Amino acid sequence: MSDQMEKRLVRKIDRHIMPWVIVAYLLNYLDRTNLGNARTLNNDKPGESLVETLKLAGDRYNLIVAIFFIPYVIFEFPSNIALKYFTPSKWIARIMISWGIVTICTAAVSSYWGLLICRIFLGICEAGFFPGVMMYLCFWYKPSERGTRMAIFSASIAVAGAFGGLIATGVSFMSGKASLYGWQWLFILEGIPAVLVGILIYFFLPDFPETAKFLTEEERNFASERMGPFAPKGTDKHFDKADFIATLKSWHFWIFSLHYFLMTNSLNAFGYFAPTIISAMGFKGYKAQLLTVPPNAFAFFVIIGNSWWSDRRKERPRHIIGGLILVAIGYILLATVQGVAGRYIGTCLIACTNAAVIPFIAYRTATVAGATSTAIATGAMIAIANCAGIVAPYLFRSKDAPHYYPGLWTLFAMLGAAVLLTGLLWYKLGSSSEYRLPVQEDREYAGNVVLNNFEAANDVTQLEDESREKKVQSSTVNISPSVVA
Repeated sequence: MSDQMEKRLVRKIDRHIMPWVIVAYLLNYLDRTNLGNARTLNNDKPGESLVETLKLAGDRYNLIVAIFFIPYVIFEFPSNIALKYFTPSKWIARIMISWGIVTICTAAVSSYWGLLICRIFLGICEAGFFPGVMMYLCFWYKPSERGTRMAIFSASIAVAGAFGGLIATGVSFMSGKASLYGWQWLFILEGIPAVLVGILIYFFLPDFPETAKFLTEEERNFASERMGPFAPKGTDKHFDKADFIATLKSWHFWIFSLHYFLMTNSLNAFGYFAPTIISAMGFKGYKAQLLTVPPNAFAFFVIIGNSWWSDRRKERPRHIIGGLILVAIGYILLATVQGVAGRYIGTCLIACTNAAVIPFIAYRTATVAGATSTAIATGAMIAIANCAGIVAPYLFRSKDAPHYYPGLWTLFAMLGAAVLLTGLLWYKLGSSSEYRLPVQEDREYAGNVVLNNFEAANDVTQLEDESREKKVQSSTVNISPSVVA
């Protein structure tokens, strides 16, 4: 197919995949972080807030946030293997329907311990959604196409944050209706859509290019072939033990995991504590909820812009570092500026953490080959990084209120360390967004090479050209002048 035909095919894939994953992630983030909105909801009305009704004094709220991530981390990697086995449409639908039901049930809790149990079950149900979708996109899109799609998918976090603030504002006026508090209405109204969309995804989300009904037979063949030999495919083994071991033994698996852990602390800090940080500026009630909207709206454009430019330039490390520096400036403003305007600008900047995260994940997915290695590169890496969800809540302890200086400087230091690790990966792997090949002793291109043990980054096109040239030279026939005569 020509380039124009490939572009039309990609746009067709976009229309059938991206709307589903965007809406799904928007609902996922709403349900996971609505606890932050619920904490400050109706806090201007005595006896009606979540903190007062469930007695979440001291660091109890921090434990409620942290406990979610223990089962979430444990079940994340197995979930990615299950996604390949059961197919994406069925597995993602299962995740969504189950978390929606748990979210709705959270409205029925009447004690601190009841909320704690609900958060544990929510962690079990939601585990695997984000890495699962990251892996799912790798079946459909080439490395140079992933950054923008992952950004559009992940930018729904910003939309969710904005919607979450608006929904919470409206729900705050429902407190007392049907004998329910505002926070109970919040869990009910944000849980129902997850169940409904999950049912639709079960029937309508395409699984793999090889089986997509919306493509013609010719398009299905090309959609699979254009991905090259290294991308995961629906026909790959569900679990390859050799790939699994090789990926875990590779040095870059642990560097990428540590790097992502450092960034995820910032993601969780904003997701769960943005309403608290804004409340500490002196805003209460529905005003605090409304003021969470502009930072998320700003982040939406920054995340997509940086990731799109990274795809356009086919470069990753510089864009990762640029995003990290932007967010780090936000923490400096929050920690050093006393005025409300300066601190609010800082809040807008820390909302942009995904501007660094998305090019980073796209960078990572181009360093592995096959379904099992991609499952580990997304699932296991993200699972390890999500241990930050256990750490981050304790960076914002009640005794450090209202400015939370220790937590802010700790997050700043983590982002600084992430910049250094980006430099290391840049030095070892290069900056290209494309798949990387290991150095072969015979310098010939191997079609099914496993990327997990490579020692240096190489340009795919260069190696292919060298291989072709070598083959041409080896097949050249020397014709003697006498024969010609």
